[in-house]
Amino acid sequence: MKKQLSSMDLHFLVKELQVLKDSRIDKIYHPEKNIIVFSLYKTNAGKKLLKITIGQSLLIAEEKEAYGEILGFGMLLRKHLDGYFLYYIGQIEPERILKFSFKAKDDKKHLYMEFFGKGNAILCDEHSVIINALEHHEFRERVVKPRLKYVYPVMSCNIFDLNKNNLIDLIKNSKKDSIIVSLATELGLGGVYSEEICLLSKIDKNKTPKNIQDKEINAILSSIKTILNKKIEPEVVMEDNNPIDVVPFELKFYEKRNKQKFSTFSEALNCFYSQFNELKETEFDKKLRSLQRIIEEQKAAIEELKKEEIKSREKGELVYHKYNVIKEILEEINKASKKYPWKEIKEKLKEHKVVKEVNEKDRKVVVEV
Repeated sequence: MKKQLSSMDLHFLVKELQVLKDSRIDKIYHPEKNIIVFSLYKTNAGKKLLKITIGQSLLIAEEKEAYGEILGFGMLLRKHLDGYFLYYIGQIEPERILKFSFKAKDDKKHLYMEFFGKGNAILCDEHSVIINALEHHEFRERVVKPRLKYVYPVMSCNIFDLNKNNLIDLIKNSKKDSIIVSLATELGLGGVYSEEICLLSKIDKNKTPKNIQDKEINAILSSIKTILNKKIEPEVVMEDNNPIDVVPFELKFYEKRNKQKFSTFSEALNCFYSQFNELKETEFDKKLRSLQRIIEEQKAAIEELKKEEIKSREKGELVYHKYNVIKEILEEINKASKKYPWKEIKEKLKEHKVVKEVNEKDRKVVVEV
């Protein structure tokens, strides 16, 4: 059963998401660690919700759920994106990564959503330098942390810009035991679409890549182009009245299955993925969600404390460098306070170059160094 959207699914979904372009962010919700929701408003189109389930799916939702508390990363998104306009939605082909670009006046920011592994959300500035990410990672080939350039994994072959030479190289150099596994993993088609390609190409899916003939390569390439040119006609595939898959159009692979048709891919995705959301939440799940919320709040508090630490260190270093000046002022004021009332001291220090304010009530002096 499908738990994540494939690169092919995202390719077709991006086409449908274009209706959200030029919408303004009205509100951002982050009720659970793996759910982010954008409330978007567009003139003459009204309000729509973009619901993102991290690492799993995203869809346009028509009705607002009762979203409660907002977690730390959601607060960060509100701080940086509230009121911004969504001007670009695209896929980092052929990866399972979507890029959302926002702008307000001359400021631009990008949000990258990763749908592989456990998924991630990475907010970047206009130069794709990471502001912050939902999850920080250190991989061998890339690091996802603030103040670093966002780097994403790149497949050697792009299915959406594929030519015969690319396909020949991939198949002939494949280390896999069967053509279906090669297409699924090395070309990034995933299991279902690889099955579909083999069926359309009339190729034995268990045939080893090194034994694939030139005419079969042509058939594979033709089948891939056929799929890419398909019209979006979404379906949820059923088995014993239970959803087992969701696809953007009819597949030969599922021709003997019962299907439920939908007018939009988002509606089909909502129907399919709602089965996971409707599973009864156990006491363990509730406690885990509560702990995740606490962790997010603590992370946000730590970030604020780090900022305060930097400010305090800067102040301390300034005091250290200006120690003699500050010491001299303190000694003079202490001497004066023994002879004169604070009201008189305040009057005498009115034109002082360093002393900027005297609070006679609290007996405090503000100096500029």
